[in-house]
Amino acid sequence: MTHVWHSIETLSKTFENLFTQTGEVIKDGHHNQYDWHNSLWTSMRYRRAHIEIVDKRDSHGIYILHSTVFPHYNDPSPIWGFDAVCGRNKITGAFHDFSNAGDPSHRMISWFAARSSSLEWTKPRVLPEWAKNIFSPAMIAAGNIQDEHEIKKLCEIAETSLRYYLENVGLSQTCAADFHMAQNRYCYYQKQNPQVIKSMMAMGVSEPTIKQFVEEVLFPEVA
Repeated sequence: MTHVWHSIETLSKTFENLFTQTGEVIKDGHHNQYDWHNSLWTSMRYRRAHIEIVDKRDSHGIYILHSTVFPHYNDPSPIWGFDAVCGRNKITGAFHDFSNAGDPSHRMISWFAARSSSLEWTKPRVLPEWAKNIFSPAMIAAGNIQDEHEIKKLCEIAETSLRYYLENVGLSQTCAADFHMAQNRYCYYQKQNPQVIKSMMAMGVSEPTIKQFVEEVLFPEVA
């Protein structure tokens, strides 16, 4: 196993352990519906945590880790998100953010900005227009990550930020508040990303299957 794959696979196990420690598994049938790995959790502190792992190393030389955590609808805490698309010897795309879900000046967003702003990447990625609508100015967006130090730096900020997030999400819940439209907005713009469907179809997933997955599992909206 290459260093890139080992690092991100280890990170995925860390994510899963943290969600298992803090939440309960949601059993909704999606675990076995697709030929890639999906796990969902919920807790009193957060509404929905999701890990998706697309392990196509043998057939396509690619390993994808996607993870998000959504706060409860009465909580303006940000949405935590992490993505890494990994080839054999480099991470072609890494994206990490605390995204506004009701309060753009939330202290958790400020915490993330203070830490991510000090990090530099060899090849920053320019965000498309749909992404600029929802991601914070402090978002980590990088490509062509090959250097072991840079890979370690990415994994460290991802783990540190998730631990911080899970310790702080839910503390700003308010009984009468409702921020579900802010979360819907995030999901709506995420679904404007054409690369999700294109990349999965390139790995042999049918278009109806991946579209259903995006709508019902990856970024579901609520009425």
